[in-house]
Amino acid sequence: MTISKTILAIGLFALGGCAGTTAPDTSAEPVILTTEAAFRAAIVGKTMGFDGSTFTVNADNTVSGPWDGSGITGTWSWEDPYWCRDIAIGGVDRGSDCQIWAVSGSSATVTRDRGNGSSFTYSLN
Repeated sequence: MTISKTILAIGLFALGGCAGTTAPDTSAEPVILTTEAAFRAAIVGKTMGFDGSTFTVNADNTVSGPWDGSGITGTWSWEDPYWCRDIAIGGVDRGSDCQIWAVSGSSATVTRDRGNGSSFTYSLN
């Protein structure tokens, strides 16, 4: 096979692997969620766990759960390529934050402040 045919075959293989994909392959290297559709497919409806506390990102653009025994409530929106949330924990306003989410296997690593802040990892259930 010539070099140009090899490059064409690789390109077609790569394109074919993307056809019809709505959620990232969460079993390999971390995949940064850059679209709302990918975020919804990978995260929405799942329980996020961190240090014994949990919450859920809901399809109706709300956030809810028993977080830290106090409860978490809030709303979220998608502002390419960031997931932005405005939450309260135990009735205390925690403000808004836009974050970058990367998924790998059964975990999601989140970086606060539009990718410029601290990072932490949730388990996905």
